[in-house]
Amino acid sequence: MHTVRSILAAAGYDGVDELGVNEPVVVERESLMDLHIEKLAADRLSVAHYYTQRGDLMSDPEVVFDTAGDDWTPIEYTQHGFPQVHQYDGDGLDDAAGFVDQWDDTLDDQGFIEHAVKQYELDQEQSELS
Repeated sequence: MHTVRSILAAAGYDGVDELGVNEPVVVERESLMDLHIEKLAADRLSVAHYYTQRGDLMSDPEVVFDTAGDDWTPIEYTQHGFPQVHQYDGDGLDDAAGFVDQWDDTLDDQGFIEHAVKQYELDQEQSELS
């Protein structure tokens, strides 16, 4: 996902390996759900939009990737709400590839890369002033 890779670069990471486990990169957007990027394990990366419903955290959607190689393979897809969907295949979800490509383009079109650049530049400036 080129958009997620670009967001990680904007946040100062050269790649997924540099991320700490359970240390999310979050891109905040007004009028859109924030984008959460989180390393779950050595070769597992979650990319998700979340919302809260009746006190429960819901994904809309969450895709977990196997990041062991250069190409990220979607291995888990979760969508809460209606219809509720959960799919998992450790070898890869072939039917999720089209969705992942479309979602990647949508995230780019929605300006998540530009917002990440602005957000992390502002964070850097504020930390330099401290």
